Amino acid sequence: MKKLAKYLRLLLILVGWTVFYLWIIGLIMNYFWHFNIFEKRYWLIISEFWSAGGVIDQPSEYMFLLMLVLIVPGWFWGFRKARQLSYVKIIFFPVFWYHDYISRKYAGQPSHIVLKNMGGGKIKKQTPQQMMEEMISSRMPQAKEKKDLNSSKIRSNFEQKNRKFHEKMESGDS
Repeated sequence: MKKLAKYLRLLLILVGWTVFYLWIIGLIMNYFWHFNIFEKRYWLIISEFWSAGGVIDQPSEYMFLLMLVLIVPGWFWGFRKARQLSYVKIIFFPVFWYHDYISRKYAGQPSHIVLKNMGGGKIKKQTPQQMMEEMISSRMPQAKEKKDLNSSKIRSNFEQKNRKFHEKMESGDS
């Protein structure tokens, strides 16, 4: 079973790499030299040029010849590199790529966040009653207590001023 899986992997890589490589080479050759490597008439043009004693004298012709010569070694080199890739990475490449794309698109933050100083102390156990009291006290507005303190201060200040005023009035009468 392992041998079959190994051959299946090799076949998948062989077919995938060959299709991809020939597509890339076809694009490059067509873009730079308008030469389609898959059509016979282009190869006949090269053969006629060579048979007629054609001379390669321009840099673009040298690059064209070098490209033709390096097609096969480039395929072997790429196939060797493709065999080193993980089988899972090859099959699930679209899934991984889409996940990375979505992560980059929607998550401006790094995926791993280290939180520091989050209270390294031990958490003491609370009874349900204590938990309820804590929840209620945290949700109750404390502005009422402050208001009561403020009104009592105002009341005491008013009483002091009123007392001083009455004392002043009584001392002024005598």
